Amino acid sequence: MVIKQRTLKNNLDVLQQKARERTVKTQNVEYDLETLVKRIKKKSIKLDPDYQRRHRWSAETSSRLIESLILNIPIPVIFLSQDVDVDEETEDSTARYTVIDGQQRLTAIYDYLRDQFPLEGLETLSELNGAFYRDLPPFLVRRLEERTVKCMRIDSTVDAQVKFDIFERLNTGSVRLESQELRNATARGPFNDAIKEMAKFAEFRSMIQVPENDPASNSKVQKMEDVELVLRFFALRDGRYKTLKKGFREFLTTSLIQFNDWSDQEIDQGAWEFGVYMRFIYENAEDLTPFAKFRRGGKRMSTFNAAVFDAVAVGIAEVFSAADLDDDPDEAAQALEGYRELFEDENFFAAVSGSVNDGAKVVERIDAMVAHLGR
Repeated sequence: MVIKQRTLKNNLDVLQQKARERTVKTQNVEYDLETLVKRIKKKSIKLDPDYQRRHRWSAETSSRLIESLILNIPIPVIFLSQDVDVDEETEDSTARYTVIDGQQRLTAIYDYLRDQFPLEGLETLSELNGAFYRDLPPFLVRRLEERTVKCMRIDSTVDAQVKFDIFERLNTGSVRLESQELRNATARGPFNDAIKEMAKFAEFRSMIQVPENDPASNSKVQKMEDVELVLRFFALRDGRYKTLKKGFREFLTTSLIQFNDWSDQEIDQGAWEFGVYMRFIYENAEDLTPFAKFRRGGKRMSTFNAAVFDAVAVGIAEVFSAADLDDDPDEAAQALEGYRELFEDENFFAAVSGSVNDGAKVVERIDAMVAHLGR
């Protein structure tokens, strides 16, 4: 205890300096919904900063929020980052505020007051089920427009990294952030931006069962699982899968941080290569579910499996370069034939089942695919 007290005393200056630097200056404000909607429409409030999750609320969840607002039931405080001081002159489209916590709530409010969805699943005000905003009687319109929401505004001088720390802390214990959503918040950079774009490649989306006509409604897109799959490909390829020692989530996060240091040229090259591999698999696999999982005997268990994605996509990348596939894919296409025979091997099947992110299983399934292609 004496040693601990002496250590704290010796570090007092450092602690005081950190406390001053990390202290967050805030201001409590209230906005009525009409004002909030106007500010969002003018882009004065930015709903989707890079570190925010994609909108995931269902119409029913959004409807319950609207019902709470009508009934004057308190809702959680919304945290806004003031990025541009009120006295600074900017273009009208410049966002003065970004949403640190409350994106789902503000999006639901904004969408409903713009007639984007009808209310559904209400129990207390069940008479309003099916009603768009335009259908509401005048007294309810007034209630909504004049209803105020409490906001906590964080000072414009706060360091950007502190704002991301706040975002992570505020989301602890709320609707759980998925792994890639958290990486999107805490491992920002050019490669992180790039894999979000790569996840939109048409062939890739088709093969992971994301509908082309409405990708936003797909759970993989909503939870950024599609983006994580792209990251998995880069993190495991070039023999990196054999270095997986720690937990898989930490491995992916560390890899993303490393890749964010890539040059623009390296990122562009990586995006081109990913596109080549995905097109090759799309055009040469046995059907449009190349990452499906099968039982021994040939019965399909699922149309998509992330562990099978690792085996197929990374395995191909280990044996054939993107340049080779782009120039002459015939040899690789011939080698790929019959790869689903791997499911007959009990070791391969075990490697895509159960705790699939175990390091030994990752090595087992990718090595099996490499062996099949090089046979």
